[in-house]
Amino acid sequence: MRDTFCLAWDQAHGAKLVDFHGWNMPVSYTKGILAEHEATRTSAGLFNISHMGRVRVSGPQAYKLSQWAFTNDLSKVNIGNALYGFLLNKEGGIIDDVIIYKEANDKFLWIINAGGRETDVEHLKFLASGKDLTIDVLSDKTALVALQGPKADAVLKRLVTDVNLDNVPYFGFGRGLIQGKSVFIMATGYTGEDGYELMMDVKDAPFIWEILTQQPEVTACGLGARDSLRLEAGLPLHGNDIDDKTQPYEAGLGWAVKMDKEGGFFGREALNKTPARKLVGITLEGQNIPRSHYKVFSEGQEVGEVTSGVFSPTLKQGIALAYVKTEFKDKPLSVEIRGKQVPALNAKLPWVRHVTKAKGK
Repeated sequence: MRDTFCLAWDQAHGAKLVDFHGWNMPVSYTKGILAEHEATRTSAGLFNISHMGRVRVSGPQAYKLSQWAFTNDLSKVNIGNALYGFLLNKEGGIIDDVIIYKEANDKFLWIINAGGRETDVEHLKFLASGKDLTIDVLSDKTALVALQGPKADAVLKRLVTDVNLDNVPYFGFGRGLIQGKSVFIMATGYTGEDGYELMMDVKDAPFIWEILTQQPEVTACGLGARDSLRLEAGLPLHGNDIDDKTQPYEAGLGWAVKMDKEGGFFGREALNKTPARKLVGITLEGQNIPRSHYKVFSEGQEVGEVTSGVFSPTLKQGIALAYVKTEFKDKPLSVEIRGKQVPALNAKLPWVRHVTKAKGK
């Protein structure tokens, strides 16, 4: 397994470490998943997400490659802002879901998932053949952390200089300093809360992490809370809810696909806008907990499968994302748990979302 900059700190603070896509990562610290989840919803949670990949595409044809490889439309985003979208294979399957930050008209920062650190780069290099550009893999040169929660903004404003965070819009970015150390500050996250993701030189990461954890509002959090938070926010996880066999319209993510953008994009012709199955949110009755691969039923027949499930700390109910046959997505559903059919209510996603920055507040 590979280690991030944070291993020594994790070991010193009671982290329960697991193998996550080949990385030694904490599930939780001494306070536990529920406390970390609650801290992020009410104050500020700090996550080490350095297992994710960072790639900068630059040069005269950087825009042409990024636009062709990406389902969303980079012609619609200004310098200093970002877009969410997908890398597709030729069958229209999601190689990865990514965020692209437009640093300049010829410079784009790609944030990719841990499982795509190699495959995404290979795909980009394949599509870049013959183009005048540079693909700079920053993953091992940099570290990435996320500060999330209603008090994240106040914490970061207290620490960062050389940037006015009020001028960094949702899905925008800026550059600043934390005690002289340079940080690339992105107003994005994976929790359904306001917050930021910070990229820095890997040699500066332990210093910055230590400063952030010393703030009274901040609780260090592991993968367990990250998963329950993202699921309450209705956000898909690549490898669970979407993968290279899943198309965006199946997952309800067609809003990040611009079918009519000039020049098109790789994989476009294979996309089906009326798929046979759809990803839905379901809420279970009582104290039942849905788990990945549990079967979903409707009208006495099996119609789908849970892809992600958890007992929601906020709602105090079991919640799940599941694929069901399209004709059953609005009909009464149930989940089979230990041989019993547990009724499930169709949920409007997200269950929890408190991102006020997105509203310009």
